[in-house]
Amino acid sequence: MMFLFFFVYCTIQGNEEADRLAKEAAETENFPETPLELPKYFIKIFLRQKMLATWQMAWDDGDTGRLIHNIIPKVSLHPINWTRNEVLFFTGHGPFPSFLHRFNHAETSFCSCGEIGTPIHYATVCLLTTSYHMAPPSQQHQPIWFRRVANNSTSRRKIHNLLHFFQRETSLFRPDPN
Repeated sequence: MMFLFFFVYCTIQGNEEADRLAKEAAETENFPETPLELPKYFIKIFLRQKMLATWQMAWDDGDTGRLIHNIIPKVSLHPINWTRNEVLFFTGHGPFPSFLHRFNHAETSFCSCGEIGTPIHYATVCLLTTSYHMAPPSQQHQPIWFRRVANNSTSRRKIHNLLHFFQRETSLFRPDPN
């Protein structure tokens, strides 16, 4: 067996040129852009993550939708699947005197029982809706209460039935003008 040792790159012109280019590239700060061949799934995942991060920042820093932000603080590509009545309840929009009065569609924001007619009032303390009541939260725990109600199917069913009753018997909930 015989071993031969020799310096290959010393005598071959191509290797010397490659050496020179490598040294030049290492000393240069501006590298030329070379297109990378990335798999489609990688690009898709990367763009989805960037989009969700941008959307989350906008959702966290926004001025509107704060009631819903307290219930659903994290953005998602998966739908929530709330019914119309659940949307009305959680947003506070709809047939509630407190909402209607803000836009001059009701003379007063009070329920016929004498308290302000908010969604949480009807779901927890109104004498006219006792069969739909849930345990009332303290003032500082209302955002947590809404989140728990939104994530509990039994509570959501009560909300749905409450609003169905509310819409069917609207005249009960309006104060007597006399």
